[in-house]
Amino acid sequence: MIKKTVDAFMRMLTTETRRKIEIIIKNLEKGENVTLKERIELNKYATHIPFIAGKVNQAMRMRSTLEEEGLI
Repeated sequence: MIKKTVDAFMRMLTTETRRKIEIIIKNLEKGENVTLKERIELNKYATHIPFIAGKVNQAMRMRSTLEEEGLI
């Protein structure tokens, strides 16, 4: 059931939007600059699509770990 819901949400995103979201999440994870506009857009999707919210949380945890280890 959850898998079907995630698939349905992901199908609603265009390929361009999905790729843009993936790039923003990767930039967050690597500690690179993310503009306010990008953060607002990412928050908009994360609020409505749990899969994206999970990916954002995962990226922030990875970033925190990298910062603690002094790698970024």
